[in-house]
Order: sequence, then structure tokens, then C-alpha cells
Amino acid sequence: MKDLNFYHLTDLHYYANERIGSSGEAYDIKCQVDQKCMAESGAIIDSAFKSIIEDKETEIVLISGDLTFDGEVQSHDALKEKLNNLKANGKRVFITFATHDFFMEARKYTDEEGVTFLPKYTRAELRAHYNDFGYSEAIAEHENSYSYCVQLSDDVRLLCLNDDGDFDAFCGYYNDLLFWIKEQVEDAKKAGCEIFAMTHHPVVDPAPVYPLFSHKAMLGGYEFTTPYLADLGIRYVFDGHTHIHDINYIESKKGNRLYQINTGSLTGYPLAYRKVNFSDKGMDIRTIQVENIDWDLKGQDVLDYAKEHFVYMIKSVFESVENDYEKFIVLSQGFSGEGEKLRKVQPILQKVGKFANRLTMAKLCKLFGCSKYCAPAVADKRIVEFICDVIVNMYSGQEVYSPETDEYKAFMSIIKKLSKVIKLKDYYGNKVDLEELMAKTLYNDGIDAWNVLIK
Repeated sequence: MKDLNFYHLTDLHYYANERIGSSGEAYDIKCQVDQKCMAESGAIIDSAFKSIIEDKETEIVLISGDLTFDGEVQSHDALKEKLNNLKANGKRVFITFATHDFFMEARKYTDEEGVTFLPKYTRAELRAHYNDFGYSEAIAEHENSYSYCVQLSDDVRLLCLNDDGDFDAFCGYYNDLLFWIKEQVEDAKKAGCEIFAMTHHPVVDPAPVYPLFSHKAMLGGYEFTTPYLADLGIRYVFDGHTHIHDINYIESKKGNRLYQINTGSLTGYPLAYRKVNFSDKGMDIRTIQVENIDWDLKGQDVLDYAKEHFVYMIKSVFESVENDYEKFIVLSQGFSGEGEKLRKVQPILQKVGKFANRLTMAKLCKLFGCSKYCAPAVADKRIVEFICDVIVNMYSGQEVYSPETDEYKAFMSIIKKLSKVIKLKDYYGNKVDLEELMAKTLYNDGIDAWNVLIK
């Protein structure tokens, strides 16, 4: 097989405010309390595309859904111009779309009119709108889902799978699409081609805790669909949705392994995308970060700026659960929180929030009789600060609290006590080992999420 180079980007969540015209306090608040850099999204995308254009040796670009913030027609139109510029500079662009491109409520924010709703494209209109970015090169297309297959090179094919499902509770593949996928894999084998896939929702857990609080955000039926794909012979799936930068795999009962390359949102910290070399040696995956953008960063480095933005959003969750519960409900939706369920437990969560906001590592260790495990270096660290670190590390694919660190020793001593009384179960009622779960959340001792050769 000849070497094949390509880029993978996902979750651009582009908000074309230069055309939409949002402004004022409501818009500022919306920008502040989102994990993504909403206002800066266009500048971030422009910087990434500029770097890709400068790479004259790589012509293929994959973008796996959530192209726009919430499906604004203005954002789709402006993004198409940016994609046309990639194409004009010799790039072959292959996209899928997802629920944020057609299903959500597209909004404009102004102080004068408040929140007003904007027009959106239907899925059929999106298919036509993005015809030149994958569909026009399709060697096969699944009509109902707008999935398609393309020939990337003489000996490599790509499945671009739209997993919209019923657009709401189920994002996955119905049987007719699964049969179509099987046909495409078999055709590729007959033609002597390697084949891999791109979709939007994760087909493998991107983080140990993710299925517990975001099971519905996984590919619908992934527990069964992913082994099925592995047994068909699909070894690599590039996806997004979670905004978590991670590489993981499952092995089917037949012993077939499927690797998931889950790339973080381009417009959320750590502003990352991937460059990949596919060859007989395997998938050589490298992470690239956006290094500068055309925006007033108040003297900050762009990565520090994006990280501070993310941390502010997380801290706002803790502060609002105690002081502004309606704001907390809005913020929690970024982590797949459900408003009605949260309202039912408001009194409990507000008390927990008030308690948590005042805790330090030393106080928490003392509460659980674990003071001997709390080193002086971490004694005064606020638990909220520690949780912020853990969340940011998880999303950026850099779970760095190894068993040798003071933070790990102190926190895990508490978890060991809690695991004796807290019995967790997953979506299907299976027992979950709390201690193992948190250990893996603090420290990734598996595949490097940033740079790795998968053979």
C-alpha cells in the first residue's frame, strides 16, 4: 500500500457572527459559558485551514460533523466559502454533518430583541450544500442517511458515515445502513483496498467516565455495532462529538480489534486536530494545535487563552449550582445534563455545591480519615481547582496524575473509602468499580492520545 497522508478535524462549531450580528450582554454570556470558543471560532478555523493549505504534500482533509454552532444558515454559507478556499488550494475535503448542523435551535443574541431564532438547512439541503465536499466523489451513497464511500487512493477507501439516526434520542446506524456498510467493506476487499471509516458519535468510550454521564451521546447501540464493524474488517474509525482528545480500542469476541481516533473540538481547548500517515506500517497519528489566531487575546498565548476560557466555564458550573441554579442547568447541558432531572434534585445539589466550593484537599482527606495520604504540597488545593484540572486533562487527552503524584495518592485514598459504600452501575445495570474508574480518569496508562503509531 502506498503512503496516504490526511488531516482529521471535527466539531468546528463555527458561529459566523460577522454575518449573524449577535451582540450585547446575552451574546457575551453565551460566549463565556460554552466549552467552545464561540466568538473566536472563525479565527481558529482560518488559522487551521491556513496551516493545512501551506502543507503542499497533504491534499486530503476529513471533517466529521458539527460543522456549525447550531446550524445557522449564515454559518453554513460562510463555512462553505472557507472549504471552497481549501479546494481551490488543491485539497480534497470530505465532510459528514451531525445534529448541530440541522437539529438544534439556531439563535441570534442581541440586547434589543433578546434571543431570536435563525433559519436552518434541512438534511437534504445540507447534502446539496456540501455536494462538492465528498459527495461528488462518492463511488457509493446510502440515500437514507447521506452516508457515502470514496476512493482516497488506488488502494484505500473511506466510509463517511452519517449517524444521525432519529436526530434526537438515537444517533446511530439502522439495519439498512449496517447492511450497506457490509457491502462497501466487501467491495473494498474484492478490489484489494484497505478501508476505514469516519463518523461523528464515538464508537468506543473516549474516557472511562463518559458512558456513565453521557451514554446517550455515544453511537446508538455502540456496544453491539462496534464489534460488528470490527468483525467486518474495519480497524480504524475517526470520530468526534465528545470534544475529548483520545485514542482507544475494543476487541471483539472473535479477536478483531477496532481503534477509535476521537479528536477534540477544533474550537475548544486544546484547539487540536490530527495529521495522519496511513501505510503498511499502520496509522501514524500526530496532533497539531492551533498556534495563533487573528483575534485580540489581551496579550495571552492562544492556548492559554482557550484553556482559561474552558476553566472559567467549568468553575461557573460549581459556582452556579450554589448561587444560580437555572444557570447551572444551562451549563450542565454542555456535559449532557438533563434539565428536568436536575430540577428534581436541586435541594441536594445546592447543598453539595456549597460544601464542595469550600473544600480543600486537606479538609476532604480529614473528613474521610485519610490525612496521612495528604502531602503538604497539595493540602491547600481547592477540590474545585483539582476537579477543573482533571476535566481539562481528560478533554485534552493528557491525564497526567500518575500514581506517583501527591494529588493521585490523596484523592485515591478517599476514593478507596468511598468505593466501599458507593455502588455504581452502568446504563445496563452492570457494576462499575469506582476505584478503577477514577484511577483511569486521573491517569492514562494506555495509548498516547496525541502521537502514536498504531500497527
